[in-house]
Amino acid sequence: MGKKIKALDLFAGAGGFSYGMERAGIDVVAAVEIDSKIAATYEENHPQTFMINSDVRKIAANHSDSGFENTIVISDLFAGNSVDIIFGGPPCQGFSMAGRRIRKDKPFFEDERNRLFLEFHRMVKNLNPKVFIIENVPGILNYDNGRVKQEIYEKFKSIGYDVSSRILSADRFGVPQKRKRAIFIGNRVGISSSELFPKETYDKQNAVTVWDAIGDLPSLNSGEGTEITKYNQSAKTQYQRQMRNTVNDYFFNHVSSTHSEKTLKIMSLIKPGQTLKDLPKQFQTKSVHSGAYGRMKKYEPSYTLTTRINTPSVGRITHPIDNRTITPREAARIQSFPDSYHFLGDITTVGMQIGNSVPPLLAQAIGKSIVKKVFK
Repeated sequence: MGKKIKALDLFAGAGGFSYGMERAGIDVVAAVEIDSKIAATYEENHPQTFMINSDVRKIAANHSDSGFENTIVISDLFAGNSVDIIFGGPPCQGFSMAGRRIRKDKPFFEDERNRLFLEFHRMVKNLNPKVFIIENVPGILNYDNGRVKQEIYEKFKSIGYDVSSRILSADRFGVPQKRKRAIFIGNRVGISSSELFPKETYDKQNAVTVWDAIGDLPSLNSGEGTEITKYNQSAKTQYQRQMRNTVNDYFFNHVSSTHSEKTLKIMSLIKPGQTLKDLPKQFQTKSVHSGAYGRMKKYEPSYTLTTRINTPSVGRITHPIDNRTITPREAARIQSFPDSYHFLGDITTVGMQIGNSVPPLLAQAIGKSIVKKVFK
């Protein structure tokens, strides 16, 4: 490969998408993230990338894209080089499978709540990358009989892009988590975008399990752990060895939340694979989540992580053995972040950073496929 492939990460979050793309050999020149706490984590782990901690609606793509408050012009950051790839997961407040959030009588791009999708389109239109990648919730592909998907296709087709989409499941790419995401890929170089998706490399037989991922990390009780921890046993699996990219065996974020006596009692009664619904009625609570207090199974990939990794009532986030929720480091392992990746902030923001991320190994698979098929 000759010239380095240059990319822009929009709605960058803590940097999982960027990390995977970098591992695929792509130079992420700049990233945009509005939340300052989350941007701090991104900067901590991506010092070579120019972080624009701002609202994307206030940033000019290039010098012909006028009328913006921010003094930064994204094209200037690329120092005369083209922007080869734009990627990101635009938040879509107007869309949710939990209810009728999109007004069916109103076009998707005209709903103010979907404005950030339009901002992604503006950046692609003005910076003209060879390829763009959008990550979103799976339901976006079939909502209202596919109307939203078709609007997205037509919007990008009107500026010269062939677009394709599909649902990718992270566990099929070596991530120990059954996390499904909708991925749109568009290109303007004359290739069918349907050919740019990565091939699955894992199945049920060789899937990476929860215990493959976190079984080597120190056991903790509720409330135990330190921000900087040292391994106390050797890595047992290839995945664990892959995640251990640290200096002197020290790693970050392995701290357990402190749970009440009532919560600990409930946890102690739940076996792997069980949830609150499996307990006698005197232990039932009013949680609306079907996986409430669910204990992870050691020898299967986990269910999709939520952003509230320290709240057992919201999902299957109880440790397979210990009576506690998983630590941020264990959650990061399950998302495929390596142990050197340092998440900054309190448990609430760190949970958001990890739970909202694109798993780096999934991003890497997408990036490698695009590099191989478009840029070589």
